[in-house]
Amino acid sequence: MAFRGERFQGTDLVRPQRAARPHEAPLAGRIRRGLRLDPRGQSVVEFAISAPVVLLMVLFGIDFGRVFLGWVTLNNAVREAANFAAINPTGWTSPGNPAVQAEFRRLITTEAANINCTLPGTLPDPTFPNGAEIGSPAVVAITCQFSLITPLISAILGSPIDVSASSSFPVRSGSIAGTPAGGVLPTIGASGGPTSTATPAPPASPTPEPMCTVPNLKNKDSSVAVGSYWVPAGFTAGNLIFSPLVPPHYTIKKQSITFNSSVPCTSTMTVQP
Repeated sequence: MAFRGERFQGTDLVRPQRAARPHEAPLAGRIRRGLRLDPRGQSVVEFAISAPVVLLMVLFGIDFGRVFLGWVTLNNAVREAANFAAINPTGWTSPGNPAVQAEFRRLITTEAANINCTLPGTLPDPTFPNGAEIGSPAVVAITCQFSLITPLISAILGSPIDVSASSSFPVRSGSIAGTPAGGVLPTIGASGGPTSTATPAPPASPTPEPMCTVPNLKNKDSSVAVGSYWVPAGFTAGNLIFSPLVPPHYTIKKQSITFNSSVPCTSTMTVQP
């Protein structure tokens, strides 16, 4: 006897298979779906890893730019100070000139006022290794302390770091080495005798430049312009310029100097078709 929805197969009763409902998925499938990664979480992890590296690179670039800018400004200050010392070398020779030294220090502090580099408490004086005579170098060298803002870079390089700059200029005022200062110029001629006065020679009169008359080359063939007209008129063959160059030859229609004009024989003229 078979109930509704059932059928006999041989002697066994076969019940119809019921379709699995969605919420009745196998346990293994539900576990696999639970272990599947969420792509939104992957992006967060990648950002958390890369953000510190990018931030460190940005801070390193900022620190490097600050140090470089400070070094350039310090170089400008040192160059200005060395130039001033080369013009005023007597400010540091005995007995010295306090006004010159004060202006020297003012130039450096004013130029380096806007950099994040701490200048030494006492600015070093310029040095004159070969003396203070004209042509000898005036040398200025300064080292300042620069503070970094990146903690990791500070831990690697140390903070503050030394930034140095130096410059030298030749001395341009004072005495020349080997020449005695002061004294009287020696008198030319025998002592006590008459001094002869040199008579200046009259200036040589300039030689007049030869003049030539410009020939008329219009409607002339370029092949005969030089030999038949330009050179016989007294001009140099190489001073007649063809534009465009020849060959091929053409009939001349324009010349840069008006014919029958009187010009120096060394003049140059251009002819065109």
